[in-house]
Amino acid sequence: MTQEFILDENVFIFAQLGTNAFGDNDVSCTFLIENIIDICHSIILDSELYGRIFRQLNRPHNQRYGFGAEILMVLANAIQRPGKIDFRQTAPPFPEETDIPQGSQDDKFIVRLAVASGATLVTADAALRADLAACSIQSRYGLNVLSPEGALAALE
Repeated sequence: MTQEFILDENVFIFAQLGTNAFGDNDVSCTFLIENIIDICHSIILDSELYGRIFRQLNRPHNQRYGFGAEILMVLANAIQRPGKIDFRQTAPPFPEETDIPQGSQDDKFIVRLAVASGATLVTADAALRADLAACSIQSRYGLNVLSPEGALAALE
């Protein structure tokens, strides 16, 4: 069964750096992106998310010489393959988004995309995962919100 995923920009950053949220060497995010593309699943993007990913991956402090620099190339190649990258319109606001706690308000664009698409939201932001569960948006909209490690395990 084909699944759709929304990956936050941190997943791409960690894939490029070969690290996890704690700064430890970890290729889980790299494997996640590669597996989603290779296993016939798709990644949903809108213009805001794509712009954030592109800007973040081009920042010097988000680059590691000799490792992960190919993540933009992986993304560019996936865009060329039918069904791998699904560009969507910017998702509209939804009534309960004001319930998202203040610390995660800067991520409401990605929550809007998850609500509008029903895709699995993969975020390395533990606070966002907790905030979505605590404010009941996750249960109200039936969102599947996973860590990168959880998403990778779900693919296996």
